[in-house]
Amino acid sequence: MSERHETRAEDLRPASSQPLRFRVWTAVLRADPVVRGIQVVKRRERLLTVLQAGLGLAWMALFLLAPLVYILSLSFWQRGAGGTIVYEATVANYQEILLQNVDLLGWQIGNTYLLILWQSLKFGFLTTVATLALGYVPGYFLGRTESRYRSLLLLFVVLPFWVPLIIRYYAWILVLGNDGLITTVLGWVGVASNGYLYNDVAVVTGLVQVLLPFMILPIYNTVNKIDDEYIESAKTMGASPLRAFYEVTLPLSLPGISAGSILVFILAVGSFMAPALLGGPANMMVANLISQTFGQAFDWPLASAMAMVYLVVLFAIITVFNRFVGLEEVFDQ
Repeated sequence: MSERHETRAEDLRPASSQPLRFRVWTAVLRADPVVRGIQVVKRRERLLTVLQAGLGLAWMALFLLAPLVYILSLSFWQRGAGGTIVYEATVANYQEILLQNVDLLGWQIGNTYLLILWQSLKFGFLTTVATLALGYVPGYFLGRTESRYRSLLLLFVVLPFWVPLIIRYYAWILVLGNDGLITTVLGWVGVASNGYLYNDVAVVTGLVQVLLPFMILPIYNTVNKIDDEYIESAKTMGASPLRAFYEVTLPLSLPGISAGSILVFILAVGSFMAPALLGGPANMMVANLISQTFGQAFDWPLASAMAMVYLVVLFAIITVFNRFVGLEEVFDQ
């Protein structure tokens, strides 16, 4: 009660003793047009809902749809001399990245973009499988445990988010490099090594470490919502703890697995830093190729076509995923 009285006493101080900023905001909020507008909005909840939705749609249109529309239109133009853009409609950019050096009948594909796109999808799949294998048990344990240290353990899961991404990738250079931790430890036992950087394993390892929380947290969230009565009922009917897990817990945790898998896959396929810092020229991914085409070759139309094909492929994969899994159940969690 004393704190409440103190707060009211502060509010009732003379206006002249209040800070200038407070007095300005008070005057603005008490102005007749503002007061009438607030009253109208309060009386019309539907107007408030439409206003909120309109602001969200305007934000998406301005910062998401408009750039995508520009990139789409740019992909049908041509590159001129010195990186200039020739505003003449053409499909040559798509022909170059989809049909050049492609012999489907002979099963020969020498197209750089398609090979790198396939490699990106491969890295995304491997990263998803590895994070699921490493992340399910921690996610399950955090969801089922009643330990008083659960909040602390969750903090350890999200703690990597506090460290900048580039620092985490550079840390792997110190671990996998020629004079890194692994090479040093192997040298102590007489195993010679030149390091483990600039290969597929290094890229996937970095991606797994960075994206592992995106798998653990959805699984934890889903397992935490499983009613204990389902599991107890299965055990009452004679199921062993292992069978109760396979028959009850695992199926009910599938939405979390699906959510984590789609998040990890999308982020892994579009990764830029992992192949740039941990991989070599042979480990390039689609984001690196698009960046080079934009920034080094100054071929913005071709890079835009690459970006649009990448988005179409990604949306196609998500659509197939939705067909077999059902994203509605994922987002309901």
